[in-house]
Amino acid sequence: MNLIGYFHGVDPAACLVRDGEVVAFVEEERLIRFKHASGLFPIRAIAACLEIGGLEIANIDGFVYGWDAPRYANGEMALFYERVNEIHSPDAGTRAWQARNLAWFKPAALERRLYDELVRFFGIERAALPPLTFFPHHETHAAAAFYLSPFDEALVLVVDGSGDSDSTTVWHGRGADLQCLDRIEIPHSLGWFYAALTEYLGFRAYDGEYKVMGLAAYGRESLDFRDKLAGVLTTGSRGFDYGLDPSFIHHGKHSYSERFTDRLVEHLGIPPRLGPAAIEPVHEDLAFETQRALEEAVLRYLTHYRGHTGVEDLCIGGGVGLNVKMNSRIDRSGLFRRVAPFPVPSDSGLGIGATIGEWVKRGGARPEPLEHVYWGPSHADDEIEGQIRACGLAFRRPEDLEDETARLLSEGKVVAWFQGALEGGPRALGARSILADPRAVESRDRVNEAIKFREYWRPFCPSLTEEAASRFLRNARPAPYMILAFEATDEARETVPGVVHVDGTMRAQTVSRDTNPRYHRLLERFEERTGVPVLLNTSFNIKGEAIVCSPRDAFRTFWSTGIDALAIGAFLIEKPEAPSSVEGVGSHR
Repeated sequence: MNLIGYFHGVDPAACLVRDGEVVAFVEEERLIRFKHASGLFPIRAIAACLEIGGLEIANIDGFVYGWDAPRYANGEMALFYERVNEIHSPDAGTRAWQARNLAWFKPAALERRLYDELVRFFGIERAALPPLTFFPHHETHAAAAFYLSPFDEALVLVVDGSGDSDSTTVWHGRGADLQCLDRIEIPHSLGWFYAALTEYLGFRAYDGEYKVMGLAAYGRESLDFRDKLAGVLTTGSRGFDYGLDPSFIHHGKHSYSERFTDRLVEHLGIPPRLGPAAIEPVHEDLAFETQRALEEAVLRYLTHYRGHTGVEDLCIGGGVGLNVKMNSRIDRSGLFRRVAPFPVPSDSGLGIGATIGEWVKRGGARPEPLEHVYWGPSHADDEIEGQIRACGLAFRRPEDLEDETARLLSEGKVVAWFQGALEGGPRALGARSILADPRAVESRDRVNEAIKFREYWRPFCPSLTEEAASRFLRNARPAPYMILAFEATDEARETVPGVVHVDGTMRAQTVSRDTNPRYHRLLERFEERTGVPVLLNTSFNIKGEAIVCSPRDAFRTFWSTGIDALAIGAFLIEKPEAPSSVEGVGSHR
């Protein structure tokens, strides 16, 4: 059985599942170079999934969409909105958002959009297209997180902005069964809370939350902000849950952002950061207390259900599951034996959960645990060589690419690494990466200033061999997806300071010889030259652009930045002059 799941909205993407196995997963932004591809239909991603799977539309048994669309047609969601509106008087913007949802997510509207796109792109008669089915939004996130986890039994926490009527749910997964234990519905949303403070701090919601998370590490405790945020994100009526006062978020006058009201500005007592305004200590402190409030609410909620069920393991899904600091706080809390955040937890991963969930629902066997996320397009060496020659670029084919790349890195060069199938999700995992020597903070600062053009507070992450993880990470274990942070060991602080964050943690990727053998060999070659099997790894893109997908994407980014060399397939391309010799490139604090 071949199923395609997809999502169109912010971060549209598509996934092909064959008999319960993820064969392909592609995000539309990677194919069109428009970050987030917001509002676009993932028709190119669907086509890429078919190409990777060697299939045509005629081979597809069905499409699956991760939203409970029938509730929008039968009046249930309309009644839900009216009940919320009776309790929390909405403004015109909230009512307009509700009306858009009721129109957008009806089955007929979703079917029309899908079939119009398929007919136009593939030139197939509408009558020949496979059926579209629907899967509830939070159950979709839970299905991806649990069914692809290594656990036979686990609690599953799903936290996001909103999906259908839900904002936070907790599930009990056992074998092929998922049962919802509790749900918190909008407007009580941790995702909305964090998005509001993201925009308050001058970043864009659903894009800049990771900046707030990084900035929080520079902040200090502020009892004033803590007390004020406690009036926004409150303890819920049951004592273990939470509530969110929508008059601070969506219900009211908006002079600065659609994500927070003027009442929040009055409440916090400082003006929102707007435009090019500099980051000041007060912003760092607000980020610190925002992150703390999120973590405390989640831990209180999980503590209750850990005690209520006795279940020892935890899976995490939903967009807030991208918050590495939250995940790591849960992991270090001792509440659970093991914690497994899903590596593509936001709505871009809905296609994965919808197809896996539908497969299990139809009686299919539970899938094997997730081993990797290298599901995207790949390019053979002869294709890469042809494109290099077509662009007129000088190149060579080293006998030992990994050793030659390790030599360049050990000499302080920055190398772009383009190998194998594109990784899914927001983290570069050694398929489309920019790499540097982690032994000096100057390497980090140069990557930041000359290549990534990022803010000073955002950390870079290490890739390290799985075998050496315990040398650099406290309480180390396999962590292949860069979605958990670990406390750095003394050796890490001394030898690889370029990848240790200001709070003493490392958001690490442990690399297995089995799942990414070429990247693992590179780390080994670097260790032979330097004594450390660790590299600074950041995504192969510049600020504001999507991660590169094709060789031509790689060439454009390589030549428009201060990257010294490009290791692409079996080939190595080097620039004649290193950016470090160019006047004006220096270090940052």
